[in-house]
Amino acid sequence: MAAGVGACYGYYPTAGAQPSGREVQLTLTDSGAVVLAAQIGPAAEAISGHVQTDSANRFVLAVSDVRQRDGNEVSWKGERIVVPRSLIARVEERRFSRGRTGLFSGAVAVALVSLRQAFHGTGGSSPGSGLPGGGVGK
Repeated sequence: MAAGVGACYGYYPTAGAQPSGREVQLTLTDSGAVVLAAQIGPAAEAISGHVQTDSANRFVLAVSDVRQRDGNEVSWKGERIVVPRSLIARVEERRFSRGRTGLFSGAVAVALVSLRQAFHGTGGSSPGSGLPGGGVGK
C-alpha cells in the first residue's frame, strides 16, 4: 500500500535576509490596509506572493493571495503590486516545515491503518463460520 504525502510549509520571520526572489507574506499595518484598499480590496490583513524586487523603500510583489481580516483568502494570479515598506508590519518568508510535514505524515499513516482495519478486519475466521447460523456441525 503506497500513499503520496505532500510537504507542509509555513511562514517564518526573514531573520534580516533579503527576500528577493522568494515567497513571502507581508502583514499590513492598519493604515497599509486602508491605503492599499483600492488595489487589493477592503479589510486586507496580509498579502502573499513572489518578491519581484525588494528595495529599502518598497516591495514589488507578484500576488498569489490576499488574506482579509475575517480570515477569507482571495486568490490572485500573479498580478504585480507595489507595497511601500512603511505600510508593512511584518515580513515572513515561506519555508518548508519539517515538523509539520512529520506530523501530517504520521496522521495520514494512522488514518490509513485505521481504515484498513475497519474495512478488512484482522483477516482471521471464527470456528464454525462456514455453517448456516454459525453453529458447529453435529
